[in-house]
Amino acid sequence: MDRSSPELVLLPTLLDVEYGIEQVSTALQARMLRLHHLVVESEREARRMIRRILPKVDINQYYLYLLNEHSNASELVHLLAPMEQGHDLGLMSDAGCPALADPGSALVMEVHRRGWKVVPYSGPSSIMLAWMSSGMNGQRMEFHGYLPVKNPALDAKIRDLEAQSRRTHQTQIWIETPYRNQSLLHTLLRLLHPSTLLCIACRLNGGPEEWIKTCTVQEWNRMLGSNLIPDLHKKPCVFLLQCP
Repeated sequence: MDRSSPELVLLPTLLDVEYGIEQVSTALQARMLRLHHLVVESEREARRMIRRILPKVDINQYYLYLLNEHSNASELVHLLAPMEQGHDLGLMSDAGCPALADPGSALVMEVHRRGWKVVPYSGPSSIMLAWMSSGMNGQRMEFHGYLPVKNPALDAKIRDLEAQSRRTHQTQIWIETPYRNQSLLHTLLRLLHPSTLLCIACRLNGGPEEWIKTCTVQEWNRMLGSNLIPDLHKKPCVFLLQCP
Protein backbone atom coordinates (compact mmCIF):
# COMPACT_ATOMS: atom_id res chain seq x y z
CA MET A 1 0.00 0.00 0.00
CA ASP A 2 1.23 3.50 -0.88
CA ARG A 3 2.26 5.56 2.19
CA SER A 4 0.15 8.38 0.78
CA SER A 5 -2.78 6.40 2.17
CA PRO A 6 -3.86 7.65 5.62
CA GLU A 7 -3.22 5.54 8.73
CA LEU A 8 -5.34 4.77 11.78
CA VAL A 9 -2.83 4.75 14.65
CA LEU A 10 -3.81 2.74 17.76
CA LEU A 11 -2.37 4.58 20.77
CA PRO A 12 -2.24 2.75 24.11
CA THR A 13 -2.36 4.98 27.19
CA LEU A 14 -1.50 4.48 30.84
CA LEU A 15 -3.85 2.41 32.99
CA ASP A 16 -3.71 5.24 35.53
CA VAL A 17 -2.60 8.75 34.67
CA GLU A 18 -0.55 8.91 37.89
CA TYR A 19 1.59 5.80 37.38
CA GLY A 20 3.70 3.98 34.80
CA ILE A 21 4.96 6.86 32.70
CA GLU A 22 8.34 5.10 32.45
CA GLN A 23 6.61 2.35 30.46
CA VAL A 24 5.65 4.71 27.63
CA SER A 25 7.96 4.20 24.66
CA THR A 26 9.73 7.02 22.89
CA ALA A 27 8.32 5.64 19.64
CA LEU A 28 4.76 6.12 20.93
CA GLN A 29 5.55 9.64 22.13
CA ALA A 30 7.09 10.55 18.78
CA ARG A 31 4.08 9.19 16.88
CA MET A 32 1.63 11.10 19.07
CA LEU A 33 3.56 14.31 18.38
CA ARG A 34 3.05 13.85 14.63
CA LEU A 35 -0.72 13.45 14.94
CA HIS A 36 -3.32 16.21 14.93
CA HIS A 37 -6.59 14.25 14.88
CA LEU A 38 -7.54 11.90 17.73
CA VAL A 39 -10.62 9.77 18.40
CA VAL A 40 -11.05 9.57 22.19
CA GLU A 41 -13.51 8.33 24.81
CA SER A 42 -13.76 11.65 26.65
CA GLU A 43 -12.11 15.00 26.05
CA ARG A 44 -11.23 15.57 29.70
CA GLU A 45 -9.47 12.24 30.20
CA ALA A 46 -7.78 12.48 26.81
CA ARG A 47 -6.32 15.90 27.62
CA ARG A 48 -5.09 14.67 31.00
CA MET A 49 -3.42 11.65 29.40
CA ILE A 50 -1.83 13.65 26.58
CA ARG A 51 -0.37 16.12 29.06
CA ARG A 52 1.02 13.24 31.10
CA ILE A 53 2.61 11.45 28.14
CA LEU A 54 3.73 14.64 26.37
CA PRO A 55 4.15 17.28 29.08
CA LYS A 56 5.58 19.90 26.71
CA VAL A 57 3.08 19.50 23.89
CA ASP A 58 0.66 22.24 22.88
CA ILE A 59 -2.65 20.55 23.61
CA ASN A 60 -4.31 22.81 21.07
CA GLN A 61 -2.58 20.97 18.21
CA TYR A 62 -5.12 18.17 18.58
CA TYR A 63 -8.63 17.97 17.19
CA LEU A 64 -10.57 15.55 19.41
CA TYR A 65 -13.52 13.43 18.23
CA LEU A 66 -15.63 11.43 20.67
CA LEU A 67 -16.26 7.68 20.45
CA ASN A 68 -17.72 6.04 23.56
CA GLU A 69 -20.47 3.68 24.70
CA HIS A 70 -23.10 6.22 23.64
CA SER A 71 -21.85 6.43 20.05
CA ASN A 72 -23.58 4.61 17.20
CA ALA A 73 -22.47 3.19 13.88
CA SER A 74 -23.77 6.17 11.92
CA GLU A 75 -21.12 8.39 13.56
CA LEU A 76 -18.20 6.47 12.04
CA VAL A 77 -18.42 8.47 8.81
CA HIS A 78 -17.94 11.70 10.78
CA LEU A 79 -15.06 10.23 12.80
CA LEU A 80 -13.25 9.13 9.66
CA ALA A 81 -13.58 12.48 7.92
CA PRO A 82 -9.93 13.43 8.67
CA MET A 83 -8.75 10.22 6.98
CA GLU A 84 -10.97 10.99 3.98
CA GLN A 85 -9.03 14.25 3.75
CA GLY A 86 -5.69 12.40 3.87
CA HIS A 87 -4.82 12.92 7.54
CA ASP A 88 -3.59 10.18 9.86
CA LEU A 89 -5.97 9.54 12.76
CA GLY A 90 -5.15 8.36 16.28
CA LEU A 91 -7.44 6.17 18.40
CA MET A 92 -7.07 6.42 22.19
CA SER A 93 -8.81 4.78 25.13
CA ASP A 94 -9.25 6.52 28.48
CA ALA A 95 -6.94 3.82 29.87
CA GLY A 96 -4.89 1.03 28.31
CA CYS A 97 -5.18 -0.35 24.79
CA PRO A 98 -7.86 1.00 22.45
CA ALA A 99 -10.51 -1.37 21.08
CA LEU A 100 -9.86 -4.01 23.79
CA ALA A 101 -12.78 -3.98 26.24
CA ASP A 102 -13.28 -0.39 25.06
CA PRO A 103 -15.02 1.37 22.17
CA GLY A 104 -13.13 1.44 18.91
CA SER A 105 -13.25 -1.95 17.24
CA ALA A 106 -16.02 -0.85 14.85
CA LEU A 107 -13.87 2.10 13.79
CA VAL A 108 -10.90 -0.19 13.18
CA MET A 109 -13.08 -2.51 11.09
CA GLU A 110 -14.38 0.38 8.98
CA VAL A 111 -10.80 1.47 8.28
CA HIS A 112 -10.01 -2.07 7.08
CA ARG A 113 -13.10 -2.00 4.85
CA ARG A 114 -11.86 1.18 3.21
CA GLY A 115 -8.45 -0.30 2.53
CA TRP A 116 -6.53 2.06 4.78
CA LYS A 117 -3.69 1.01 7.05
CA VAL A 118 -4.04 0.22 10.77
CA VAL A 119 -0.89 0.81 12.84
CA PRO A 120 -0.91 -0.57 16.42
CA TYR A 121 1.55 0.47 19.12
CA SER A 122 2.23 -1.74 22.12
CA GLY A 123 1.27 -0.65 25.60
CA PRO A 124 -0.41 -1.75 28.83
CA SER A 125 -3.56 -3.86 28.76
CA SER A 126 -5.14 -4.80 32.08
CA ILE A 127 -6.52 -7.97 30.50
CA MET A 128 -3.11 -9.15 29.30
CA LEU A 129 -1.33 -8.11 32.52
CA ALA A 130 -3.88 -9.99 34.63
CA TRP A 131 -3.67 -13.10 32.45
CA MET A 132 0.15 -13.05 32.56
CA SER A 133 0.14 -12.63 36.34
CA SER A 134 -2.52 -15.20 37.19
CA GLY A 135 -0.51 -18.39 36.70
CA MET A 136 -3.50 -19.86 34.86
CA ASN A 137 -3.53 -21.49 31.41
CA GLY A 138 -1.51 -19.20 29.18
CA GLN A 139 -2.33 -21.08 25.97
CA ARG A 140 -6.10 -20.76 25.93
CA MET A 141 -8.38 -18.10 27.34
CA GLU A 142 -11.76 -16.54 26.72
CA PHE A 143 -12.61 -12.95 27.57
CA HIS A 144 -16.23 -12.24 28.48
CA GLY A 145 -16.32 -8.48 29.01
CA TYR A 146 -18.91 -7.68 31.66
CA LEU A 147 -21.08 -10.37 33.24
CA PRO A 148 -24.85 -9.88 33.65
CA VAL A 149 -25.69 -7.46 36.43
CA LYS A 150 -28.73 -9.12 37.99
CA ASN A 151 -29.85 -12.58 39.00
CA PRO A 152 -30.71 -15.17 37.91
CA ALA A 153 -28.61 -14.35 34.83
CA LEU A 154 -25.47 -13.57 36.87
CA ASP A 155 -25.52 -16.82 38.83
CA ALA A 156 -26.17 -18.81 35.66
CA LYS A 157 -23.27 -17.14 33.85
CA ILE A 158 -20.81 -17.79 36.69
CA ARG A 159 -21.78 -21.46 36.79
CA ASP A 160 -21.43 -21.60 33.00
CA LEU A 161 -17.91 -20.10 33.14
CA GLU A 162 -16.85 -22.68 35.70
CA ALA A 163 -18.35 -25.54 33.69
CA GLN A 164 -16.68 -24.28 30.52
CA SER A 165 -13.27 -24.08 32.22
CA ARG A 166 -13.71 -27.56 33.67
CA ARG A 167 -14.49 -28.88 30.19
CA THR A 168 -11.85 -26.98 28.18
CA HIS A 169 -9.24 -25.97 30.81
CA GLN A 170 -9.44 -22.43 29.40
CA THR A 171 -8.73 -19.42 31.55
CA GLN A 172 -11.95 -17.43 31.84
CA ILE A 173 -11.49 -13.65 32.13
CA TRP A 174 -13.92 -10.80 32.72
CA ILE A 175 -14.13 -7.30 34.18
CA GLU A 176 -16.66 -5.54 36.36
CA THR A 177 -17.88 -2.03 37.05
CA PRO A 178 -15.69 -1.07 40.04
CA TYR A 179 -18.52 -0.27 42.45
CA ARG A 180 -19.87 -3.82 42.04
CA ASN A 181 -16.56 -5.59 42.80
CA GLN A 182 -17.33 -6.49 46.40
CA SER A 183 -20.78 -7.83 45.59
CA LEU A 184 -19.38 -9.90 42.71
CA LEU A 185 -16.65 -11.37 44.93
CA HIS A 186 -19.20 -12.57 47.47
CA THR A 187 -21.30 -14.10 44.68
CA LEU A 188 -18.27 -15.91 43.24
CA LEU A 189 -17.27 -17.34 46.60
CA ARG A 190 -20.83 -18.51 47.18
CA LEU A 191 -21.23 -20.27 43.85
CA LEU A 192 -17.84 -21.64 42.76
CA HIS A 193 -16.46 -25.03 43.77
CA PRO A 194 -13.89 -24.83 46.61
CA SER A 195 -11.11 -26.19 44.37
CA THR A 196 -11.68 -23.74 41.51
CA LEU A 197 -8.84 -21.25 41.06
CA LEU A 198 -9.83 -17.60 41.22
CA CYS A 199 -7.55 -14.63 40.50
CA ILE A 200 -8.27 -10.99 41.26
CA ALA A 201 -5.94 -8.42 39.72
CA CYS A 202 -6.65 -4.99 41.18
CA ARG A 203 -5.33 -1.57 40.09
CA LEU A 204 -2.87 -2.88 37.52
CA ASN A 205 -1.02 0.41 37.15
CA GLY A 206 2.33 -0.27 38.82
CA GLY A 207 1.36 1.94 41.75
CA PRO A 208 1.36 1.17 45.49
CA GLU A 209 -2.20 -0.22 45.47
CA GLU A 210 -1.57 -2.82 42.76
CA TRP A 211 -2.68 -6.19 44.14
CA ILE A 212 -2.77 -9.59 42.39
CA LYS A 213 -3.76 -12.85 44.05
CA THR A 214 -4.52 -16.35 42.74
CA CYS A 215 -5.73 -19.14 45.01
CA THR A 216 -8.58 -21.62 45.37
CA VAL A 217 -12.06 -20.50 46.27
CA GLN A 218 -11.64 -22.34 49.57
CA GLU A 219 -8.57 -20.21 50.33
CA TRP A 220 -10.37 -17.04 49.25
CA ASN A 221 -13.14 -17.80 51.74
CA ARG A 222 -10.58 -18.23 54.50
CA MET A 223 -8.97 -14.92 53.59
CA LEU A 224 -12.36 -13.23 53.56
CA GLY A 225 -13.12 -14.57 57.01
CA SER A 226 -9.78 -13.27 58.29
CA ASN A 227 -10.15 -9.83 56.66
CA LEU A 228 -7.06 -10.42 54.49
CA ILE A 229 -8.63 -9.20 51.24
CA PRO A 230 -8.17 -5.48 50.51
CA ASP A 231 -11.17 -3.30 49.84
CA LEU A 232 -11.99 -3.66 46.14
CA HIS A 233 -14.76 -1.06 46.09
CA LYS A 234 -14.42 1.39 43.19
CA LYS A 235 -11.01 0.00 42.20
CA PRO A 236 -10.50 -1.34 38.64
CA CYS A 237 -10.24 -5.14 38.79
CA VAL A 238 -9.89 -8.04 36.39
CA PHE A 239 -11.31 -11.43 37.43
CA LEU A 240 -10.06 -14.80 36.20
CA LEU A 241 -10.96 -18.40 36.97
CA GLN A 242 -9.77 -21.84 35.98
CA CYS A 243 -10.80 -25.27 37.10
CA PRO A 244 -7.90 -27.57 38.09
